Amino acid sequence: MALALALGLAGCSSAPHHEDVLANGTGRSPPGAGLFQLDVGSLGPITPATRANVEAIESVLGSRYTVKTVNNAGSEIHVFLHDELLFYVIPNDDGSLFNVHVVSPKVAIVEHPEWVIGSAFQNPEPLTSCECWGSHPVCFRAGDHVAVAFEIACGSVDTATEREKVLPGVRIQRAVWNPRPFGGPSPPSQVQELSPLGKLLEPLRN
Repeated sequence: MALALALGLAGCSSAPHHEDVLANGTGRSPPGAGLFQLDVGSLGPITPATRANVEAIESVLGSRYTVKTVNNAGSEIHVFLHDELLFYVIPNDDGSLFNVHVVSPKVAIVEHPEWVIGSAFQNPEPLTSCECWGSHPVCFRAGDHVAVAFEIACGSVDTATEREKVLPGVRIQRAVWNPRPFGGPSPPSQVQELSPLGKLLEPLRN
């Protein structure tokens, strides 16, 4: 009887424990792959509709995480687990969410599960473009919502041939989630379709 009880307790203690995992419910990454899952439409409970301020981020994340504003050449909302920075949110001027920069491997990237922050980058073939942000490149596949950033010099990975030569083995510095696809069309709010009358009058305005 005592042996059976001991075996039962051992079985309970070895069961996986994932109560701290936050996920956005896509089902495309295994449970427990990270504290958060970064997918096309959300980072865990953070969506494009989430306001980019401390109160809104705290509200969706809960009290386990520390959320604070940091002025780093502009206002940023930083999210910490204990002393580790997980990601930071960049707001638009109107307080809406512009994009999110992921700097911890505790965030699983569903769109590109092979991208793990801090690990060596392996396959540049899917990338179609790189842009210089500050002094370092951010690279993406046109139409994707997640880009990957490296601490290497801008101009070194502008072409597919350069990316194939330079990027394998380079450490992934961070990933960037954009609510709108990288390299995609302008958002509808910025596209003004002219009426037939407007098209006739447009040459007169110029």
